[in-house]
Amino acid sequence: MDYIPRAIERNLRECLKDTSVAIITGPRQSGKTTLARHLLEIHTPEDSGSYLTLDDENILTVAHNDPIGLLRNQTRPVIIDEIQRAPELIRTIKLLVDEDRQPGAFILTGSADLMTLPALADSLAGRAEFITLYPFSQSELKQRPAGRQEEHDIINQLLSPDFTPPPGSLIELDQVISVIVCGGYPEAIQRSPNRRTRWFRSYTDAIIRRDIREVFQLQKLDEMAQLLKSLSSISSEALNYASLGKAIKMDSKSVQKYVSALENLYLVKRIPGWHRNELKRAIKQAKVHFVDTGLLCSLRGINAAAIKADRNLMGSLMETWVCSELLKSIAISDQDCQLFHYRDKSQREVDFILSGHNGQATGIEVKAGMTIKKEMFATQEMLIATGSIQRGVIVYNGDKVLPFSDKLVALPVGCLF
Repeated sequence: MDYIPRAIERNLRECLKDTSVAIITGPRQSGKTTLARHLLEIHTPEDSGSYLTLDDENILTVAHNDPIGLLRNQTRPVIIDEIQRAPELIRTIKLLVDEDRQPGAFILTGSADLMTLPALADSLAGRAEFITLYPFSQSELKQRPAGRQEEHDIINQLLSPDFTPPPGSLIELDQVISVIVCGGYPEAIQRSPNRRTRWFRSYTDAIIRRDIREVFQLQKLDEMAQLLKSLSSISSEALNYASLGKAIKMDSKSVQKYVSALENLYLVKRIPGWHRNELKRAIKQAKVHFVDTGLLCSLRGINAAAIKADRNLMGSLMETWVCSELLKSIAISDQDCQLFHYRDKSQREVDFILSGHNGQATGIEVKAGMTIKKEMFATQEMLIATGSIQRGVIVYNGDKVLPFSDKLVALPVGCLF
């Protein structure tokens, strides 16, 4: 497959101009190494720079035994792949950076949330910038020019006081279903459905057998596989650790620890409950979503034909897909924002609350159908009335932008991505 530009490239290029260490994190096989090496090839002279992968056991052994000897004589910039396998390298990188504050000296990649590793969080404060690379977004797969991403910053648009719905492009329902079952992993999107299923099976097995044991020192690998499958059945639903523990015969505290590990490996994402002082009845319980719907469908044994035969499957799958695309958009946006969901004791819900750093917030509801009615905005209208959010949006599978008021609008899913 030819190189497909990544939207995060702009952020990474800017980082390399003024920051000594760029740290690209994200799930395994999301394209971190390809991105780092691509930037190295086009922005440095021929034969300049070094590449080390800690998936090479020989290099890993040297990293453990002689980190200074490994790094001191490498040509800058130095790319180090899978840094979570040798966190002791972080102290050496700190030492070398403090000797020479050259911008863009190190590009580290990691398949785990490295902020959970104490050695890294403490040692590189002020010296490093974190950049998250998820599997391909729909905009990237359509090869939207990376240099034009500012005008397509949907996060900025959703949080803007004078929001104008973007035109987007129509995505037919069959296309949405195909995108959902395929997902965005570079290796997966090149394969036939049967080959893709085999790839996902090998992918999850490798992560459980190696990363779970090596990075998080967790030993119940069979239970982890069961947990991942159980989580796939509740993607887009409230996370109940006790119920999950009962299903896999594990206590709730252990379940919580193992779910945290899966989240730190970017396989799932916990979306916290939205609450404010004026929302007395809000429930803080988190929901869980898979980061990639291709992996989700593989774990559940769902293909396009199954979704077309049973449209009841579409609701939760589409909600998780929208969540995944929102996370990818947040990662490249200039806005510092977070994603929540809303649910209260009266069972009123909004799938997502996009909250900006300045207190602005927009509600986003996902509907798999093609028809939208005003009453579908009821909970978002309540949140607008309390001053909790500024706008309510419904994302649906229709083909028209439907304004229901100056603060309520229904958007075809193609407008969002």
